[in-house]
Amino acid sequence: MKQKTIFDLIEEEGSIFKNREVFTTEYIPEFYQYRNHQLDTMAFHSRRVEHNRAPYHMLLKGRNATGKTSTLKRYFQLISERFPNVFTVYINCRLHRTEYQIFSKIYLELFHENIASLNTYNFYNRIMDYLIEKKLILIVALDEFNNIKTPIELNRTLYTLLRAHEEYPHVEISVIAISSERKINATDLNVSTIHLPIEIRFPFYTHQEVYSILKQRCDLGFYPGVISDNLLADISENAYRLGNLRIGIKKLEHAGEKAEYRGSCKIEKEDITNIFKRKY
Repeated sequence: MKQKTIFDLIEEEGSIFKNREVFTTEYIPEFYQYRNHQLDTMAFHSRRVEHNRAPYHMLLKGRNATGKTSTLKRYFQLISERFPNVFTVYINCRLHRTEYQIFSKIYLELFHENIASLNTYNFYNRIMDYLIEKKLILIVALDEFNNIKTPIELNRTLYTLLRAHEEYPHVEISVIAISSERKINATDLNVSTIHLPIEIRFPFYTHQEVYSILKQRCDLGFYPGVISDNLLADISENAYRLGNLRIGIKKLEHAGEKAEYRGSCKIEKEDITNIFKRKY
């Protein structure tokens, strides 16, 4: 029998994963579990879009891996499908940490071009002119906005976005901030008087909810019979104890990879034992 090359291993189809994408952090299930209340609350505070007004500002708050970003992205999907006059921009503030980087990201999403020669003021004016010309409502999501480089940058960014309508009266902008930290970086008086977001809390999932969500991922991502209920319960228990659903999802993926590497069509106890020792 011919020995497999590294390229054979990379390209061959396995018998474990039906849809590997299910185990990525970017995946958003069509049937969303246990965050309907938060999603409904966001929709309720967005009713103004019917009258060409931006939604109220919101703050999604909760521990890591409690569904904040996934809920936000699902909300973006739904509102964009229903209202073509709404333009949504998601910004990861771990990557875009200054006012300049944030406005260049918004500019890139609107115009599909990145012009390094422009400064923040240029980006700002072109964005505002475009929103008015196209009669667009802009919703900007600042994920983990506490990671913006300094309080000064945070205040400057929020001030520019929230007070844009004073310079451009017909501009409609909503800011949705996301934070997993209990303490929010202080905003100065000029910002705090206008940044009064609707706070939407995301408590950690119950033990049963963790199991149910991971079971849904298994049903969507693995072929039937790949993992037993007992092993799934072990991974669910571990994720619940650590207070991090994302760990459970990634451990399912790694267990599937180990079983696939062994040439098996079923995840065994040995496939999940060592992954509990990994740090995420």
